[in-house]
Amino acid sequence: MRRPESPVALARVIAPSRAERLERDLGTEGGRGLGVALGAAYPALRPVHGWQMDALERIARQGWRSRRSRAFVLPRLERRVFEHLDRAERLAELRRDAWEQRARIALRELLPRHLGGAPIHQTAAELANLAEATLEVALAEGRAEANHRFGEPLRADGGPSGLTVLGMGKLGGRELNAGSDIDLILIYDTDDGAAGEASLHEYWTLVARRAVEMLEMKTEDGFVWRVDLRLRPEGASGPLVYSLSGAERYYETWGRLWERAALLRARPVAGDAALGETFSREVVTPFVYRRDVGPEVAGHLAEMVQRSRTELKVDRARDLKLGRGGIREAEFFVQALQLIWGGREPSLRTSGTLAALDRLEAKGLVTDREAIDVGDAYVLLRRAEHAVQWASGVQTHSLPDDPEELDVLGRVLGFPGAKELGSALSVARDLVQDRFSSLLSSAVRAAPRFTPLLAALEHRSPDLPERVVEVFGDADLADHLLALARRPDDLLGARTVERHPDLADRVVEALRTSADPEQAALSLRALLSRFVAPDAYVATLADEPRALARLVSVFGASAFVGEVIAARPDLADVALFSQGTPSEEDAVRIVDQEVESFESAPLADAEPHERREAFIGALRRAQRRVTVEVAVSDLAGELPTRQVTRVLSALADRILAHALRWETGGDSPGLAVIAVGKLGGGDIGYGSDLDVLFIYDDEKTPEEQHAPEHFSRLAQRMIRLISEPHAVGPGYELDTRLRPSGSHGLLVTSLPAFARYHGVPLDGSDAEPERLTVRSSGAAWERQALLRARFCAGDAALGARAIALAHVAAYERGAPPAEELHHLRLRLEVEHGRERPGRFDFKVGRGGLLDVEFAAQWLQMRHGRDPRVRTTDVVGALHQLQDSGYLSRAAFESLRDGYLFLRRLEQRIRVVHGTNATVVDSTAAGLAKLARRMGIFGTPDQSEGEALLEAYADFTEEIRRTYLEVLGLPPE
Repeated sequence: MRRPESPVALARVIAPSRAERLERDLGTEGGRGLGVALGAAYPALRPVHGWQMDALERIARQGWRSRRSRAFVLPRLERRVFEHLDRAERLAELRRDAWEQRARIALRELLPRHLGGAPIHQTAAELANLAEATLEVALAEGRAEANHRFGEPLRADGGPSGLTVLGMGKLGGRELNAGSDIDLILIYDTDDGAAGEASLHEYWTLVARRAVEMLEMKTEDGFVWRVDLRLRPEGASGPLVYSLSGAERYYETWGRLWERAALLRARPVAGDAALGETFSREVVTPFVYRRDVGPEVAGHLAEMVQRSRTELKVDRARDLKLGRGGIREAEFFVQALQLIWGGREPSLRTSGTLAALDRLEAKGLVTDREAIDVGDAYVLLRRAEHAVQWASGVQTHSLPDDPEELDVLGRVLGFPGAKELGSALSVARDLVQDRFSSLLSSAVRAAPRFTPLLAALEHRSPDLPERVVEVFGDADLADHLLALARRPDDLLGARTVERHPDLADRVVEALRTSADPEQAALSLRALLSRFVAPDAYVATLADEPRALARLVSVFGASAFVGEVIAARPDLADVALFSQGTPSEEDAVRIVDQEVESFESAPLADAEPHERREAFIGALRRAQRRVTVEVAVSDLAGELPTRQVTRVLSALADRILAHALRWETGGDSPGLAVIAVGKLGGGDIGYGSDLDVLFIYDDEKTPEEQHAPEHFSRLAQRMIRLISEPHAVGPGYELDTRLRPSGSHGLLVTSLPAFARYHGVPLDGSDAEPERLTVRSSGAAWERQALLRARFCAGDAALGARAIALAHVAAYERGAPPAEELHHLRLRLEVEHGRERPGRFDFKVGRGGLLDVEFAAQWLQMRHGRDPRVRTTDVVGALHQLQDSGYLSRAAFESLRDGYLFLRRLEQRIRVVHGTNATVVDSTAAGLAKLARRMGIFGTPDQSEGEALLEAYADFTEEIRRTYLEVLGLPPE
């Protein structure tokens, strides 16, 4: 399908005759053009009221490219609804605003990425955000009515009573449908208390009825949501609200399997958040996630699907949800494995289908091939389901039976027409059915599947390459497989095959279904080669099928993790058995534990250099362990990009602190390490250098020592300790070029010299700098560096004084001329980016990370006297600038979303490919795998790699446009 250049052009492709009528009736300018696009693709969203046209005009003015969080939607809703005293007006405002948000989300789902479209997992999450915000408004309305009638609800201890709303189904999973009901369970804290003369149960029942009515009532403006409360304890026959203790008794006594499956997706979505977390922790988790669950649970779920088909008289050929290989089977494939393994694997306790599938893959519980098959099929089925519901305006899961409407649906989804859509859906359904069916049988294979390949390996047969091609489609793995079978006790060796008959078959299957079989085989080969006698390790993998699957899955997904584990086999346990996600506190704790273990070791008689080597080893072990833990959690989708960088930065901070203590023998008096650059912003990646400054206090110089020389030697020793090669693994590279006078100046700077260099008064002191007579040029880049200055190690009091001076220099002198900053930016782009068609540098290239950083930093300097904008974190600075009124919402969203996309790309390249490259090359191998790790799927007319490059182009174009707008410069 030809790439449309506007929403109206897309409408003409999708439904030409319908678009022509709409253009004639509505026009094509601004919001009217959006109405044409929506009406052509989704007739139920055709604007018919004046307020709907007004809403589309606002969308056209404000833009639709960025996602809307709950935190953004809720205040707007509250303002619009509660500014009215009349209930009818409140109902109208709630419905109109909800329609506007739905229209914007539908537009994002309809349009291709280059026109501001978004993938379905984002639009479904936005629908969930909208539902949560409208629920909060409805609850507030219900409470106001109940307070008026009964008075405030109070527990017996005098505290306020609370109610939490649990979102179930697709709302709980943050994957809400376009025409879905919202499934809810309402829980209040206790029956021990009252609201005036009424019981707490009576009070909260009235709140529930009033809230549901506010959402469901049909008016001339429609309704907000249909609410389904049948998943509550006792179903439709039970009370609308349950106390926490009552619900706990019900699930302990009467809870059934279908309720456990339903509660997999339970999530507090409105009301008392703390009560919701308590209910989830104390009631839901022990009821749903049990330590020992048999595989027969999959059979019970299959029976539930079959009953639903029979009871609802489903047309299996047309029904996207309950039909053969439909959405429900894909969901149950994931949920069955969550129920089986979630009691032992806490990381699997997530409510979203795709998120859970990623984590199952990361734990080795599904293969990469299974994850791709089910994930791709689920996305296509959900896209089709949404399109059907947007178009019809009703909660249907059936494909249209009208051939013309089916053709339109195909084009909405990016296919040429109905035939191609039907073929794609048929393939998707076959894959889902096959994967779900594979869970239903617990029979063990009677014989290995790969006997010809294994026989060729054992006998070094000349036809081995042919056998490898049969299994893997690529002969390049032959050498790696031979290496794994070289010794009899190797993983694929003759004695291993004899002792563990099915192990070799499972190894081949795990490699075959991994994300990158050759990469996985190379890492596995490198790891096993480290063992002189691998028997014990092989036996462990034979006894732990999940461990083998998980290890191979991680190796296939990440060259970086594979290299680290191959170098340090003791870290394999992290990939095999890690539980939970690492935090900043965990990083600090692991470093401290390694240092404590070193200090308690019997090294009293060791030579100084031996103790030093042992200490470096302790720091490197901590560094390697935390980095691998973060990478494994990152691959599993358990850590967002910002949390990855925060944990890695906390790790670096703690290692710097221990290194300085080691070199000073105590509390590092007189020397402060100031983090700048990415480390200063808490923003480092897996292979980042550490940008630092060393500031010293000459009054704390030891007697008979010359301050600059003493502290320079101290800093040099620390740098060597952090960066020198070591058997345990590499350390960090420290970059000190941002110090006064750059790489040609002294390594360390006294506090007076630092102040003098930047032209900042030092508390009225006239002390002269030591050996530093150069002054700052005042260039923008030097002040930009100080914006990210942060004390991270050493003398805390000295560090605080240095940061105070840095803030004066950075924030209190206004912004440099925009033209000056842009000139510097373009120099970096040309001299370091070296971009050309098909080759893009996401750091210094056009629209890259530096565009976002420069825009944020220029605004911070411009408004630096406002303490609210003083933060070292780029995303935090964008938030503060927007909240303080210095950055428009649209510009904030463009810069934030683009920055997070590019940082995620940076981290993914490092984890997946094991390189610190900042370049995306359209001809590079592995582009499709990188796209998948970015959560980007292909479309009927676009591969994953092409979709990634298009997303990159869209984000960087938007970043550059916004960067120029922020600086007040003309567009390029």
